[in-house]
Amino acid sequence: MQTRRFFTLLWRVNALIILVVGLLATALLAAAGYLLLKDAMRTRHVDDIASTALGDVRDSRAELGAFGPIHGSPLLRAPLTVQQTYALGSGSKEAGSVRNYLYVDPSRRSAHWLLPSMDSVILSSEALPSSEYGSKTREAVAYVHVTVSVDSSGDERLSASDAQQIAVSAPDGKGYRLLADKADRLLDARLLDSGRLFILYAKGKKLTAIELDARDLSSPLVSYELPASIQ
Repeated sequence: MQTRRFFTLLWRVNALIILVVGLLATALLAAAGYLLLKDAMRTRHVDDIASTALGDVRDSRAELGAFGPIHGSPLLRAPLTVQQTYALGSGSKEAGSVRNYLYVDPSRRSAHWLLPSMDSVILSSEALPSSEYGSKTREAVAYVHVTVSVDSSGDERLSASDAQQIAVSAPDGKGYRLLADKADRLLDARLLDSGRLFILYAKGKKLTAIELDARDLSSPLVSYELPASIQ
């Protein structure tokens, strides 16, 4: 009888634990969904600017993409994409742009965004060191992000033709740091054997390099122009 009572009690405890975990997971998803909806609504003025060159916006919606692993980290991340359908002549055209990345930590049941707002378009977000095709995936040390937040070209769109911002962050999306705010394009980003991050970008005809300690992304920057120019 005591054995039966023990197993009955154990079953009830386990059921209670499963229930609590389920409620926490539901609360996390609800909170993430609320933040997603709240921040997506804040992108409206950026969408209007981006849409003028293509025509009137028929539909605009925010979509959270598939979650992928971050090598060397227990976190997962997914892109937040704003999909728009434009009126173009007698037809329509659909276009999308990545506005942010959502990071989820299952072990802590927490989530956070890479950027504090949805005002920028993220052109790229790549891990360092990068993995060659077919080679063994290595643990990420940092991420390099290229964004656009100002319509510097005057075409009423946020695209790669505008001045680009180059930034770095830790693999978990924290410690976001702007390195260059008016680059034409990122030419190279890699982890040197010395443990320093090397970033090369073009601005006009000038080539500029930036180096910093990969182990401490808040460390002082070393920036210098290379004695060569783009013809």
